[in-house]
Amino acid sequence: MMSKYPFSKYQILLILFFLFGCAQPQSSLPSYDQQLSIDEQKIQNQLFADSWLKTYQSFVPIGIDILYKASDLCEKEDIIFGIGIDVATRYDAPESIREEINKSLNLTDSLKIVAIGTDSPGYRSGLNVGDEIIKINGKDAPSGEKAIFDFYKYVSKKNESNIILKIMRDGNEKDFSILTESRCRFNYAIDLDNNTFNAYADGNNIVFSLRMAKWLLQDEIGAAMVFAHELGHNANHHVADKIQNANTGALVGLLLGIAIGANPADAMDLGANIGATSYSIDYENEADYLSIYILALSGYDISKAPNFWRRFAVEVPNSIYSGGGTHPSTSERFVRLETYVKEVQDQIDKGLKPIPKYKKHKE
Repeated sequence: MMSKYPFSKYQILLILFFLFGCAQPQSSLPSYDQQLSIDEQKIQNQLFADSWLKTYQSFVPIGIDILYKASDLCEKEDIIFGIGIDVATRYDAPESIREEINKSLNLTDSLKIVAIGTDSPGYRSGLNVGDEIIKINGKDAPSGEKAIFDFYKYVSKKNESNIILKIMRDGNEKDFSILTESRCRFNYAIDLDNNTFNAYADGNNIVFSLRMAKWLLQDEIGAAMVFAHELGHNANHHVADKIQNANTGALVGLLLGIAIGANPADAMDLGANIGATSYSIDYENEADYLSIYILALSGYDISKAPNFWRRFAVEVPNSIYSGGGTHPSTSERFVRLETYVKEVQDQIDKGLKPIPKYKKHKE
């Protein structure tokens, strides 16, 4: 027969022992005000939001300029035309810090420029961060929750066009005529992860953890270097290749699993994992190679690029000897980059536009 009591007498005795027998702090602490802690949470969240915003507004212009200057290295289907600005309304900041970002930038339902490439068509035409967009080509600018999506439909086209913006700046209306220019179509983002050291490309986006972005900005070429590397992955369609390899691996795994009597699902998963990581180091080396050309086209001193991997090795020492995984070691990357830099610099010294010596991705 089941006992109607959920605990045995031994369990009860054990609980009582911990309640009354454990040592307790002896100090008499001052009284604690829970409301003050809640108020402090708001202060700290604002500080974190401002830290993210400072990183975002320092990092994004670097990426914008690279997407324009390296557009010749992207496939035709990956080219769009734009003006090189980021806009936002009060609906667009990351949700956990949206209230704080809206306060810092004074965001409303109207579109406001929050970042701009320092050599973009918009910047050269005179646009500034903080400008509120009132009209686009004579029509009222979109506003509200979906405003940024409607805005980019106006200004991001497959062909060159002229965009006329009416903006509000310091209480005065101004008109700007901007000729769009070609850029690689990929988007970019800085997430809120201030713990992980990470950056990746997913075929459509280039994403940096907040911690990684902060660290990269400490070096004059760091942010551009890794942005160019991830752009290399997207420009060469490495993600699509890995998906294809994974699908092939899954099929081979299924057939092999059936042949040897293994669980088909397990065999497919194993095959997919092997396929997805096939040539992973080769893809990383190719992205590194293309990154030097991207940096050269973007006006950076490429002679400083190899030393980035020495900096990275100090930050992540396990990368010095890494081998057999998904990325080459930092020692290998340093040596390889020196050869890439020499190749690109030889073209520049001959007065040539840097062009990679590799076969571009074919559909």
